[in-house]
Amino acid sequence: MACNTVITASNGMKLRPMKESDFNFYTECWKDFPQGIQSFSERLNRFSLHMERNEGYGSEALIKSGDVNYEDKCIVWSMILEKADGTPVAYQAYVFEEDNICYLKFGMVHPSHRGQGYWTASHMFVLAMCQRVEVTSAFSWFMASNPVNSNAMTAERARYSAAGFDISGTAKIVPTDPPSFNTHEHDVVKNHGTVAQYAQYKANDSAWADVTWTYSTT
Repeated sequence: MACNTVITASNGMKLRPMKESDFNFYTECWKDFPQGIQSFSERLNRFSLHMERNEGYGSEALIKSGDVNYEDKCIVWSMILEKADGTPVAYQAYVFEEDNICYLKFGMVHPSHRGQGYWTASHMFVLAMCQRVEVTSAFSWFMASNPVNSNAMTAERARYSAAGFDISGTAKIVPTDPPSFNTHEHDVVKNHGTVAQYAQYKANDSAWADVTWTYSTT
């Protein structure tokens, strides 16, 4: 029942489940993530939790059937994006806790690979994932002001808007007391696109418009 979906693009890039040997890559991605507690011990514990979720409840069949919920059937897949040569470049958590929708959490590009188009590449694979598990839309929340890479967030939302996404949603994250993850209050903005809109998002990008997908399992 574990996460075992692999998506390979015709340009050689690949999205695969995170594995134990990704530990250093994962902790380095999280080190400057601008939201939440990022001590080494916290990152280690988070990696352990995400590996447990990858190996626990969460098959393609369960997602397709809608057998998911927020409480005891929440599926969390930690996925790694690789370049054609197998180098890991980005991390993305795919969360399935409502029928027919994908919640994208904690998307991040490794510090050594930022500014090279991998943020956009990661979001192209959202379409492939949604098509594979047969959900009709996906959404994410971005920090309204991201001190690490605000230009990338702004540019991505402009591309979302051009593809017809609803980017009007707003919310405020308030930390718990004592904080379990968030240490500060954050304003966040929502990005919600249907599969058809994600397909338009892909079609609007000349580098990705003609890219196709193949699926396999680990």
